[in-house]
Amino acid sequence: MILASNFVGVGSRQRAERLANEIRQQLELPAYIYKEKFDFTGTIAQDPTSSKRLRYANRYQYDAYAVLVGEYDSVERPEVERDLKIIRTAMLPIFSDQNEVSAETNESNPVTTVKSITARLFGQSSTAKGKIGPMSQAFVTRNPILPEEFFSAPKVDAFVHQMNEGLHHSLLDCDGRYTVVVKTFEGLGAIVDGRSDKKFTPSEERLNQYATKAEKMASELRSQGVEAYQFHDRYRSLVTIGSFEQLGRELPDGRFEYTPEIRAVMKKYSAFNVDPSIARQVPSGTRGIVGNGVAKIPYDVQPTPIAVPKLSKRSIYGAAFGMR
Repeated sequence: MILASNFVGVGSRQRAERLANEIRQQLELPAYIYKEKFDFTGTIAQDPTSSKRLRYANRYQYDAYAVLVGEYDSVERPEVERDLKIIRTAMLPIFSDQNEVSAETNESNPVTTVKSITARLFGQSSTAKGKIGPMSQAFVTRNPILPEEFFSAPKVDAFVHQMNEGLHHSLLDCDGRYTVVVKTFEGLGAIVDGRSDKKFTPSEERLNQYATKAEKMASELRSQGVEAYQFHDRYRSLVTIGSFEQLGRELPDGRFEYTPEIRAVMKKYSAFNVDPSIARQVPSGTRGIVGNGVAKIPYDVQPTPIAVPKLSKRSIYGAAFGMR
């Protein structure tokens, strides 16, 4: 999508709706509004040196309304650059309404003050020449209501494709758009400054072990009639279940809900979803709980939906979601 503009002053929702309508009517582009609440009135954390609670210097809360344009299924679509140019150079009636402009830049609070400064820095002096307009800072972004998993398809280049080509039940053969990762075999990363180093490369021996276990799990699930897949890249091996065309929907309160089919898979194949009759089958004299799994391998604690990886240069940035 393209973030055309945002509104934060008094009456911001009405201005956002007006701009969305003007974009639809005069520019003939699909436009939507999105609300985000910002609250800087609470405490941030505790200072470890003084035990004092840290607060924001400017205590303030407000609602912001963004106007988003477009329904693109890929950031590489030629329409993206075309529409971006149209939006950046458009001069719509709302931006000529001094009452509306003043409400957004009246410096009555920290947020509108920033917008006032921005307006002075990025003026409209070139609007008459068709070079820039009030929405000159528009940029391409992702649909904010979609969860991170929507964009998290594993990357597939020629090398990774070769690793997965010809495998039984390869995830690359899955026809759906989404699947659910039920087991992740991932190499232990080096710890740098308290964080896992993403550049760490696991040993070949460890990766081979992961691949063997992933294939074992996928084959066992298949023998039970479960639609399971395996996938391997340079750092990990995955076992996934299911093939889905839809990821979910936005609820009236703004939250995102997965489809019932995906939620069912996430619940059934969680390591914590253990049959009570076998939950305590651990060696005598030891303590613990048997995790839910297959082939003597437990599932992930929290199965995660992902986009199915495809061998293509085309981005999965915003696949068609079927929502208007």
